[in-house]
Amino acid sequence: MKKIITLLVFFMGAITLSASAQYAADRAKAENTFGFGPRLGFYTAGDADDGNFFGGLQARAKFGAIVGLEGSIEYRASQEFALDDEVTANASSVPITASFMLFAPLSEFVAPYGLVGAGAYYTFYTYDGADDVVFDDNDRFELGYHLGVGAELWFTDKTALSLDYRYLYLDPDDDVEGFDDFTFDGNVFTASLMFYF
Repeated sequence: MKKIITLLVFFMGAITLSASAQYAADRAKAENTFGFGPRLGFYTAGDADDGNFFGGLQARAKFGAIVGLEGSIEYRASQEFALDDEVTANASSVPITASFMLFAPLSEFVAPYGLVGAGAYYTFYTYDGADDVVFDDNDRFELGYHLGVGAELWFTDKTALSLDYRYLYLDPDDDVEGFDDFTFDGNVFTASLMFYF
């Protein structure tokens, strides 16, 4: 009896998922396609003195109307971290990230999505301050993770504006001088113009 109920639940779930995928496909502007485009954004780490703007490129591959993958590379200019009254640390980075995406097309013009991903952050550390306080400038790879939500807004059959918010989980390496009590966790707002083929 348990096997019959389990099979019944499995088949009902499969039918529901199939119907949902077909519903989404009927409303999706793009499916089974690849696109790329420029991206601009604003990132502020929770412990940084100020946020900053960044730029980069992204590519997306869509498998059907619902599932997608995104890859991106950016340059994020320096953010300042006050180590004490005399010394300021600056951290700039080049993130290379990958994200798994789930789309929920509401119409042929609007497709909200959720995403989760990870990235390698090549980070440059420099220090400004008093002559008697000496830190060595250095660079290293950091690993980070992100969660986010957003939407694609379609202009034509091949062009869309993508807007999203991501929360970044990223802690500096324990070996980075002066950053023991800091985190790069923070908010990332991104806008990109996508060209699909």
